[in-house]
Amino acid sequence: MWCCLDTSAMHPFNSEKKSTNLKLSYSNYVSDEELRKFDLDNQLIELGLLLAQTWRDNHPDAQAGSETDLDECTLAVAIEMTIAGEAVGGVMGALISEGAGVKAACVACRRVL
Repeated sequence: MWCCLDTSAMHPFNSEKKSTNLKLSYSNYVSDEELRKFDLDNQLIELGLLLAQTWRDNHPDAQAGSETDLDECTLAVAIEMTIAGEAVGGVMGALISEGAGVKAACVACRRVL
């Protein structure tokens, strides 16, 4: 698989071992830039879900556990996201084209498949 992180080998409670070393942070501030990035990522995932579902509808024989089908879906959705990023232009378009669209494609295809 070429873009998605495989977390299946991670222990689900690794953070428990480290939690005793954490210091309480008194800063709950989230910058406007972080909020915009979070919002963009969520919007791209929503768009990606529509594209991934369309891909799935056009490939009725696609298997849920197939890495090949996942890769093909991700590639198709990422291409469409890149085209959309180029159409949007500007800073947002650059963010989409330079990776945010691919990340959203990975998430969307994993959800659909």
